[in-house]
Amino acid sequence: MVTYDKTKYKEVFIEGKKYLVLCPSDEIFEGKGKKFHFGDEFEMQIAVFRYKGNLFALNNICPHRHIDRINDGIIKDGYVMCPEHGWTYSLFTGENKYQKQGRKGLKKFEVFEKNGFVYIEEPIFEIPKWKTLPIIE
Repeated sequence: MVTYDKTKYKEVFIEGKKYLVLCPSDEIFEGKGKKFHFGDEFEMQIAVFRYKGNLFALNNICPHRHIDRINDGIIKDGYVMCPEHGWTYSLFTGENKYQKQGRKGLKKFEVFEKNGFVYIEEPIFEIPKWKTLPIIE
């Protein structure tokens, strides 16, 4: 497990739970995503989307080809489509819409707005298995 860079985002506690202040609310546009980095590791990225006025946060790395462009995806009917190869994920759950493509989904994070700012639960990232496999020479 990898934690975020604690120097980049302000930490706040709400009802005893740790959250990070990501940005002002007006930086997340309707029907668009925005990428946030949480450290030096490639996998430590989250995409935050606004869809029908609500915020959603998903891991920004598509499990299909490990591309960090979910934030640039097309949003339609509560799903975001990876712009690289078309894998499609639920904004609500992170699940892959088309199980025939693959069963891997995106991790979902709690995100909300309060007093003009976007807050996200403290993210914990897992290094993917494909990255930790030993190199055979």
